[in-house]
Amino acid sequence: MNNSKSFSEYILKDLKTDEDIKEWLNIGFQEFLQDNDLNAFVKALEYAVRAKDTISGISKKTGISRSNLYAIFNGEQQPQLTTALKIIKELGYTVQVA
Repeated sequence: MNNSKSFSEYILKDLKTDEDIKEWLNIGFQEFLQDNDLNAFVKALEYAVRAKDTISGISKKTGISRSNLYAIFNGEQQPQLTTALKIIKELGYTVQVA
């Protein structure tokens, strides 16, 4: 049996507080702004969801279907801005332009 942790487990272990999660989301968003790599922000958003809730939980709270969320987080579908903002709001955060 392999006892090594996956990369995801290491990240989630470090996302303990709201400050950690906000910083993680901000890093993902900054990467998107610098490189136009939406995947960096979507992955950051997925980890934030998993750190604070579950995909099913966010699905129920936002009204976004689980299959849609999984498609977004697996890179099969690009999220609309309204979808990302709904998730961020449900996580308890706001978006600020600085």
